[in-house]
Amino acid sequence: MCEPATIGAVAGVGSALAGYQAEAAGVSYRNKAKLKNFERQNVQYLTDAMLDNAQYKQDQLREDREQDQIYRNMINQWRANDRELDKIFAKGSFKMEQAIREMHQNDYAGTQTGATAARLAAKSTKEMGFKKAEYVHEMLMAEKTKVDSDDRARDKAQWDSWDMYEKVRYAPIHGHAPVAPLLEAKPSPLGAIFGAVGSAAGAFGGDSGSSGGSGG
Repeated sequence: MCEPATIGAVAGVGSALAGYQAEAAGVSYRNKAKLKNFERQNVQYLTDAMLDNAQYKQDQLREDREQDQIYRNMINQWRANDRELDKIFAKGSFKMEQAIREMHQNDYAGTQTGATAARLAAKSTKEMGFKKAEYVHEMLMAEKTKVDSDDRARDKAQWDSWDMYEKVRYAPIHGHAPVAPLLEAKPSPLGAIFGAVGSAAGAFGGDSGSSGGSGG
């Protein structure tokens, strides 16, 4: 039959080992949970970074296409301005040629001679001068309008180009990668061993004292 001291020692050792195993299992569970969460954070971080980089490349390609379109729009506007100016100049040249013909027709005084003929000729020349000055002014103003329109088209292209560039000027910044968790240290089995030894020693010591007292 087992002595009470032996039973107490065994129970103490079992309790100490059970406590150690429970503590070790708790630490292991919590560490695994931390590592699993860290793994999920890493996967999410890498996924987000990959998607951001892919989107940035797409934005760069779109910016390149739109830059080309901005340049083409400016060139098309310049060409349209040139065509419009050519029309105005052609029309002005035609008006001046027509005015010259009218002047020559009016210069013909018929049977008029002397001062009358001279007066008619001077009048035609004066009218021709006024018309020519008017047509030249119209063409000069048209040319100035064309230059101003070209400048506005160029300025708009520059601003649009810069605005488009600003959208892709900087590559995406992904921030800091997840930090590895601080894991808990596993409990030392020595503590359980010392605890078990202490429990056993206490049990045997107590039993010996009881036995000695009974013998006296």
